[in-house]
Amino acid sequence: MTYSVLSPPDRDAVVASELEAKAEEGALAFGKWFTRVMDGNGWSHPQLVALCKSVTGEKAFLHSSQIAGLRQARLKSPGPRSFAALEYLWYSIDRYQKEYQGQFGRLASLVESAEIMRDPNGNPASLGYMLEVFSGLRPVPVDLSKASYSEDQAERISNNAARLVRRLMAIDDLDPVFDIDQVVNRFPGSSEAKANFAALVKGEASWTSDDLETQVASLTRMLRDKFKHERNATELLEELKK
Repeated sequence: MTYSVLSPPDRDAVVASELEAKAEEGALAFGKWFTRVMDGNGWSHPQLVALCKSVTGEKAFLHSSQIAGLRQARLKSPGPRSFAALEYLWYSIDRYQKEYQGQFGRLASLVESAEIMRDPNGNPASLGYMLEVFSGLRPVPVDLSKASYSEDQAERISNNAARLVRRLMAIDDLDPVFDIDQVVNRFPGSSEAKANFAALVKGEASWTSDDLETQVASLTRMLRDKFKHERNATELLEELKK
């Protein structure tokens, strides 16, 4: 396969003293962007690995563990081959959708209407562009504040969150009805947010798609403070999707 990689858009310089903070922000933002593309296309980890292999000569440049690390912002120094595999995949999908040319074979149904990572000019994201986003040297080119979950997904995640809290309460010999205040008081937010969380734990309420990520972030803090449940918000959201 041959294609021309277009030059990425110009970017603003980052002050040297901000590099570390920008790198942390970049890994989180890239993880959300990457997750949104994967989940929006309904791709599992094995499917993404197979898609990448199909455009890199069947060489495994991207592995399931690396995918998980990128999604959860735990992979601090991914190898360039991971981004190379993604670059080749985005360009191959773009070409296939425009010309129906490619080597996807039995995987074609996964890419026919797939959304891909693109730069602000609409071009498939290159290795260099993705690496710059990951490093915090340029912003994610999509609005991550917009809800990316359906109401059905939000309800499923809410139910799984309630089950997790009830399970952790049972381990600590706490009753989900009589001892709920011990948990709710640790949940960040207003009295209304705490009341809604109590109803959620009892199976009487659900989070909406619009406030899902904010609520999961609050849940993450509560679980860490009350139950020593060590997950960051991205990892917890991944766990609750299953």
